[in-house]
Amino acid sequence: MELIAFSPTYRFTRVRFQGASLSKYPSSSRRVVRSFRSAVGEISANSIDSVFLLSGALTLFGIALLAFARLVGLRSVVFLYGKDILGAKESKFRRFALLTASFLAGRIAVNSRFTARLLPEFLSGKLGVVYPGVDPSISTPFPPNPRDGPKRILFVGRLVDRKGADDLIRAFSSLAKENDDLLLEIVGAGPEMARLKALALSLGVDERVRFFGNLTGRALYERYSMAAVFAMPSKATSTDVEGFGTVYLEAALFGTPSIGTTTGGIPEAIQDGVSGLLVPPQDVGALTEALRELLSDDEKRRLMGANAQKNVLSKFTWKASTGSLVRLLGGPEEQVEFLRS
Repeated sequence: MELIAFSPTYRFTRVRFQGASLSKYPSSSRRVVRSFRSAVGEISANSIDSVFLLSGALTLFGIALLAFARLVGLRSVVFLYGKDILGAKESKFRRFALLTASFLAGRIAVNSRFTARLLPEFLSGKLGVVYPGVDPSISTPFPPNPRDGPKRILFVGRLVDRKGADDLIRAFSSLAKENDDLLLEIVGAGPEMARLKALALSLGVDERVRFFGNLTGRALYERYSMAAVFAMPSKATSTDVEGFGTVYLEAALFGTPSIGTTTGGIPEAIQDGVSGLLVPPQDVGALTEALRELLSDDEKRRLMGANAQKNVLSKFTWKASTGSLVRLLGGPEEQVEFLRS
């Protein structure tokens, strides 16, 4: 099987990652014809027989590429996210795009069972879960979580209201009054940055809440390796939801337990009471208690971290995700995890 993965962007790029090639094409309406011709040329030149739209299935470029794949008999998979599905409620065009892409695609991949349940039941026959995967090797250069020094609570995510960083700062401010040995580290950037910094200042914890901005590679992994607890208390909105949460898997690789909420697909990423804790969304009191529970009990934190690491290595590696995608693309129906409920 020769597979090419596509994703829309503002300019053409090709990325090699984990032995695969990801082609990114401009998807704006004024460039869609040129992008489509280039993509078809790439497919023909490399004898590609399978097309995977990692994102952008609901753009004109994505729909045109799916129509081409169907016309010439190529295998095709589209990856749909919770935001794609919920956002379709906003306009007739988005609903039309969602239904058209779903009809044209040979298979539909989603990142969790929760996301699958957002789709119409009549699509269940072509639907399969491809959980996010992480590279186990990213944690190997780093020592185990330090047992001395300040205890760090880590947040990694885009700084938008839905990610719940404001709730985390409020919970941290309560704990900071009880313990001088706590730090909150926030990795990410976004439109809420100024408001979050102002919130930390108003609560009197600005000197103990550190904003790192966007980090990648070793700089990001170092933050994971130093964290005692990872927390991202996401909320759901009418048009967006946390479909899964890859950051919980990244934390787990470093033996760090996570605290998340009961929204979206997060309960599929965190085993409540086993690899971390789940709390109701927007419940600062429950979040505070969950943080207190893990930060005050070193043995429980160590055990949950070990469970989290074991779980991610057994179920959520790139190898496992790739296997799910390959089965979804071309394996016999009985090998594919279809969702019929």
